[in-house]
Amino acid sequence: MGHNILIVGGTGVISYAVVLEAVKQGFNVTCINRGISKTQQLPSSVEVILADYRCKDTIEKKLENRFFDAVIDVLCYTESDIDYSFSIFKTKCKQYIFFSSCAVYNKGKGDYFCTENSELINPLWNYSINKVKCEEKLKTLIASCEKDIKYTIIRPAVTYGNTRIPYGLTPTYGYHGTIIQRIIHHKPIIIWDEGKNISTITRVEDFAIGLVGLLANPKAYNETFHIVGDERYTWKEVIDTLGEIIGVKPIYFNLPKETLAREIPNKSGELLGGRGIDQLLDNTKIKTVVPNFKTTISLKDGLKMTYEYYLKNHYLKGIDFYFDGEWDRIVKKYQKNDRYNIKYIDYLKDKLLKNKLKYIYARHKDNPIIRLIALIKK
Repeated sequence: MGHNILIVGGTGVISYAVVLEAVKQGFNVTCINRGISKTQQLPSSVEVILADYRCKDTIEKKLENRFFDAVIDVLCYTESDIDYSFSIFKTKCKQYIFFSSCAVYNKGKGDYFCTENSELINPLWNYSINKVKCEEKLKTLIASCEKDIKYTIIRPAVTYGNTRIPYGLTPTYGYHGTIIQRIIHHKPIIIWDEGKNISTITRVEDFAIGLVGLLANPKAYNETFHIVGDERYTWKEVIDTLGEIIGVKPIYFNLPKETLAREIPNKSGELLGGRGIDQLLDNTKIKTVVPNFKTTISLKDGLKMTYEYYLKNHYLKGIDFYFDGEWDRIVKKYQKNDRYNIKYIDYLKDKLLKNKLKYIYARHKDNPIIRLIALIKK
């Protein structure tokens, strides 16, 4: 009889891979899920609790008299998220898995090769600050809990799968075909600092082997782990590899990361505190506890899987025309001539006016008239 595990979600980029690997290894898997995913269909052997996770009364009623060997909650980003999650699951499991991030490290100190004990909190990135607060909050809650519950904190780095391209700045998941289309149509891909920053990149199927190996594993109790593969690449190498798969040589437009951060202020912390700094991570600890964990899917093979998935599913959610227009705006602003292909392209030939309007707004949002029209529309 396999161990019983509960996953909040189960159809996301990472969580779906974890579900498949857990089922493969003989776990009894239950997912709390709203059932809205059209592309990531859960295996028939998975028990699905159809519910909105944020409706506490409903969740507690559906979990009444249930107990799991491990619970995985991938939706905690703030201390209040941890408070909410732990209030539900503290009596429902033996092991609580928290998804933190390798963004937690203070890489501004120059300690780019990080172990699980490296200095925490990157002050440039609120995401980093909040994840550290979550880790500390969880440990405090565990210490004061009357139940015998253990935590396991996992820190992924850059992961990718069928719906995600592992690049430094991207559209929303499911819209990463936008990058593919820009390459196909010879539109410039924005890079920073010549694309030389290095990152540890892991395909989700490999990541899942590491995580599942920690489930109901006493060696993982009250411990923290990087779950990162063996391969490291520059951002330029990622796009070059994608271009090779597509059969089109990418065109690049380079800017200093500080300039790009000013142009996309909502990505400033992510760029200056994360994607614009080398990220080298030690995976010795996870390999000690999960000996079969390693990189089995190369970047080229993994990106080919992503590319083919987008083609097979007609680019999933479509194109992020705001992202497309934003990148064109930045290129147009800083190019020294008009050598780049900067214009609206109906990539998928959907002929939707709303797509063109999104592009126009992002492309011309520096124009005060466009900003006024957008404000009036709101």
